[in-house]
Amino acid sequence: VTELVALRKGAKAVAAARGVKLSYMPFIIKAACAALRQFPIMNASLDEEAGELVYHGAINMGIAVDTDNGLIVPVIRDADHKTMLQLSAEMNELADRARDGKTRPDDVGGGTFTITNAGNIGGLLATPIINVPEVAIMGVHAIRQKPWVVDGEIVIRDIMYLSLSLDHRVVDGAVGARAMNVVKELLENPALMLLEA
Repeated sequence: VTELVALRKGAKAVAAARGVKLSYMPFIIKAACAALRQFPIMNASLDEEAGELVYHGAINMGIAVDTDNGLIVPVIRDADHKTMLQLSAEMNELADRARDGKTRPDDVGGGTFTITNAGNIGGLLATPIINVPEVAIMGVHAIRQKPWVVDGEIVIRDIMYLSLSLDHRVVDGAVGARAMNVVKELLENPALMLLEA
Protein backbone atom coordinates (compact mmCIF):
# COMPACT_ATOMS: atom_id res chain seq x y z
CA VAL A 1 0.00 0.00 0.00
CA THR A 2 2.98 2.28 -0.57
CA GLU A 3 1.12 4.44 -3.09
CA LEU A 4 -1.91 4.58 -0.80
CA VAL A 5 0.23 5.84 2.09
CA ALA A 6 1.63 8.60 -0.15
CA LEU A 7 -1.81 9.53 -1.51
CA ARG A 8 -3.36 9.77 1.94
CA LYS A 9 -0.42 11.80 3.24
CA GLY A 10 -0.95 14.32 0.46
CA ALA A 11 -4.74 14.40 0.85
CA LYS A 12 -4.84 14.77 4.66
CA ALA A 13 -4.32 18.54 4.58
CA VAL A 14 -7.02 19.03 1.93
CA ALA A 15 -9.45 16.93 3.96
CA ALA A 16 -8.54 18.78 7.16
CA ALA A 17 -9.20 22.11 5.43
CA ARG A 18 -12.72 20.79 4.77
CA GLY A 19 -13.09 19.75 8.42
CA VAL A 20 -12.60 16.02 7.85
CA LYS A 21 -10.00 13.74 9.43
CA LEU A 22 -8.90 11.38 6.65
CA SER A 23 -7.83 7.87 7.65
CA TYR A 24 -7.15 4.85 5.46
CA MET A 25 -10.62 3.42 6.05
CA PRO A 26 -12.49 5.40 3.36
CA PHE A 27 -10.06 4.03 0.77
CA ILE A 28 -10.54 0.52 2.14
CA ILE A 29 -14.33 0.97 2.12
CA LYS A 30 -14.25 2.16 -1.52
CA ALA A 31 -12.11 -0.82 -2.53
CA ALA A 32 -14.43 -3.23 -0.69
CA CYS A 33 -17.48 -1.67 -2.37
CA ALA A 34 -15.89 -2.24 -5.78
CA ALA A 35 -15.32 -5.90 -4.90
CA LEU A 36 -18.88 -6.30 -3.60
CA ARG A 37 -20.29 -4.85 -6.82
CA GLN A 38 -18.31 -7.44 -8.79
CA PHE A 39 -19.19 -10.29 -6.40
CA PRO A 40 -22.71 -9.51 -5.11
CA ILE A 41 -23.00 -12.87 -3.33
CA MET A 42 -20.63 -11.42 -0.72
CA ASN A 43 -23.10 -8.57 -0.13
CA ALA A 44 -25.88 -11.01 0.72
CA SER A 45 -27.47 -12.30 3.90
CA LEU A 46 -28.51 -15.81 4.81
CA ASP A 47 -32.05 -16.03 6.18
CA GLU A 48 -31.73 -19.39 7.92
CA GLU A 49 -35.35 -19.45 9.10
CA ALA A 50 -36.73 -19.02 5.59
CA GLY A 51 -33.89 -20.98 4.01
CA GLU A 52 -33.24 -18.11 1.63
CA LEU A 53 -30.28 -16.14 0.44
CA VAL A 54 -31.11 -12.42 0.30
CA TYR A 55 -29.18 -10.30 -2.19
CA HIS A 56 -28.96 -6.63 -1.22
CA GLY A 57 -29.18 -3.82 -3.74
CA ALA A 58 -27.48 -1.40 -1.36
CA ILE A 59 -24.04 -1.77 0.15
CA ASN A 60 -24.48 -0.93 3.83
CA MET A 61 -20.98 -1.13 5.24
CA GLY A 62 -20.61 -2.10 8.88
CA ILE A 63 -17.48 -0.71 10.53
CA ALA A 64 -16.49 -2.43 13.78
CA VAL A 65 -15.60 0.13 16.45
CA ASP A 66 -13.68 -0.73 19.63
CA THR A 67 -15.44 0.80 22.64
CA ASP A 68 -15.21 0.42 26.41
CA ASN A 69 -18.27 -1.84 26.13
CA GLY A 70 -16.82 -4.05 23.40
CA LEU A 71 -17.18 -3.93 19.63
CA ILE A 72 -20.09 -2.01 18.17
CA VAL A 73 -20.78 -2.09 14.43
CA PRO A 74 -22.29 1.16 13.15
CA VAL A 75 -23.38 1.06 9.53
CA ILE A 76 -22.61 3.47 6.69
CA ARG A 77 -25.64 3.14 4.45
CA ASP A 78 -25.23 3.23 0.65
CA ALA A 79 -21.46 3.39 1.13
CA ASP A 80 -20.79 2.80 -2.55
CA HIS A 81 -22.55 6.08 -3.46
CA LYS A 82 -20.48 8.29 -1.15
CA THR A 83 -17.27 10.22 -1.75
CA MET A 84 -14.12 9.63 0.25
CA LEU A 85 -14.79 12.74 2.34
CA GLN A 86 -18.42 11.74 2.95
CA LEU A 87 -17.33 8.24 3.99
CA SER A 88 -14.67 9.66 6.28
CA ALA A 89 -16.94 12.23 7.93
CA GLU A 90 -19.78 9.75 8.47
CA MET A 91 -17.46 7.02 9.73
CA ASN A 92 -15.78 9.40 12.18
CA GLU A 93 -19.15 10.63 13.46
CA LEU A 94 -20.52 7.11 13.92
CA ALA A 95 -17.32 5.94 15.63
CA ASP A 96 -17.26 8.93 17.98
CA ARG A 97 -20.87 8.33 19.03
CA ALA A 98 -20.13 4.63 19.58
CA ARG A 99 -17.06 5.38 21.74
CA ASP A 100 -19.02 8.00 23.71
CA GLY A 101 -21.83 5.53 24.38
CA LYS A 102 -24.26 7.63 22.33
CA THR A 103 -25.00 5.18 19.52
CA ARG A 104 -28.46 5.77 18.07
CA PRO A 105 -30.75 2.87 17.10
CA ASP A 106 -30.48 3.79 13.41
CA ASP A 107 -26.64 3.77 13.63
CA VAL A 108 -26.58 -0.02 13.84
CA GLY A 109 -28.34 -2.89 12.12
CA GLY A 110 -29.03 -3.43 8.46
CA GLY A 111 -25.41 -3.94 7.50
CA THR A 112 -24.67 -6.08 4.46
CA PHE A 113 -20.87 -6.46 4.85
CA THR A 114 -18.51 -5.59 7.71
CA ILE A 115 -14.93 -4.36 7.94
CA THR A 116 -13.06 -4.73 11.21
CA ASN A 117 -9.79 -2.92 11.80
CA ALA A 118 -7.27 -4.46 14.16
CA GLY A 119 -4.54 -2.37 12.56
CA ASN A 120 -5.32 0.77 14.51
CA ILE A 121 -4.33 -1.07 17.69
CA GLY A 122 -1.27 -2.70 16.09
CA GLY A 123 -2.77 -6.02 14.99
CA LEU A 124 -0.83 -7.64 12.15
CA LEU A 125 -3.17 -10.51 11.30
CA ALA A 126 -6.44 -11.84 12.68
CA THR A 127 -9.39 -13.98 11.68
CA PRO A 128 -12.54 -11.91 12.11
CA ILE A 129 -15.87 -13.50 13.03
CA ILE A 130 -18.73 -13.00 10.58
CA ASN A 131 -21.43 -10.57 11.68
CA VAL A 132 -24.44 -12.88 11.12
CA PRO A 133 -26.64 -12.84 8.99
CA GLU A 134 -23.96 -11.36 6.71
CA VAL A 135 -21.91 -13.93 4.81
CA ALA A 136 -18.46 -12.28 4.90
CA ILE A 137 -16.26 -9.94 6.91
CA MET A 138 -12.92 -8.36 6.03
CA GLY A 139 -10.15 -7.74 8.54
CA VAL A 140 -7.75 -4.82 8.08
CA HIS A 141 -4.39 -4.84 9.80
CA ALA A 142 -1.52 -2.51 10.63
CA ILE A 143 0.61 -0.98 7.90
CA ARG A 144 4.28 -1.74 8.46
CA GLN A 145 7.37 -1.03 6.40
CA LYS A 146 8.98 -4.27 5.23
CA PRO A 147 11.59 -5.38 2.73
CA TRP A 148 9.76 -6.45 -0.44
CA VAL A 149 10.87 -7.74 -3.81
CA VAL A 150 9.87 -5.42 -6.68
CA ASP A 151 11.17 -6.14 -10.19
CA GLY A 152 13.91 -8.36 -8.78
CA GLU A 153 15.12 -5.73 -6.30
CA ILE A 154 14.65 -5.69 -2.53
CA VAL A 155 13.03 -2.39 -1.56
CA ILE A 156 11.21 -1.03 1.47
CA ARG A 157 7.45 -0.94 1.00
CA ASP A 158 4.42 -0.19 3.16
CA ILE A 159 2.71 -3.57 3.64
CA MET A 160 -0.75 -4.26 5.02
CA TYR A 161 -2.31 -7.69 5.43
CA LEU A 162 -6.01 -8.23 4.90
CA SER A 163 -8.06 -11.21 6.02
CA LEU A 164 -11.45 -12.47 4.96
CA SER A 165 -13.86 -14.79 6.73
CA LEU A 166 -16.63 -16.38 4.69
CA ASP A 167 -19.75 -18.39 5.35
CA HIS A 168 -18.83 -21.33 3.13
CA ARG A 169 -22.44 -22.42 2.97
CA VAL A 170 -22.87 -19.42 0.67
CA VAL A 171 -19.52 -18.15 -0.59
CA ASP A 172 -16.78 -20.34 -2.06
CA GLY A 173 -13.21 -19.56 -1.07
CA ALA A 174 -12.32 -18.93 -4.72
CA VAL A 175 -14.98 -16.20 -4.93
CA GLY A 176 -13.60 -14.62 -1.77
CA ALA A 177 -10.05 -14.75 -3.15
CA ARG A 178 -11.13 -13.09 -6.39
CA ALA A 179 -12.93 -10.37 -4.46
CA MET A 180 -9.85 -9.78 -2.32
CA ASN A 181 -7.78 -9.46 -5.51
CA VAL A 182 -10.02 -6.53 -6.49
CA VAL A 183 -9.45 -4.93 -3.07
CA LYS A 184 -5.71 -5.58 -3.30
CA GLU A 185 -5.42 -4.07 -6.78
CA LEU A 186 -7.23 -0.90 -5.75
CA LEU A 187 -5.30 -0.44 -2.51
CA GLU A 188 -1.98 -1.03 -4.28
CA ASN A 189 -2.99 1.35 -7.09
CA PRO A 190 -5.34 3.84 -5.41
CA ALA A 191 -5.56 6.07 -8.49
CA LEU A 192 -7.69 3.31 -10.04
CA MET A 193 -10.39 4.18 -7.49
CA LEU A 194 -11.11 7.24 -9.62
CA LEU A 195 -12.62 4.81 -12.12
CA GLU A 196 -15.06 3.50 -9.50
CA ALA A 197 -18.49 5.08 -8.99
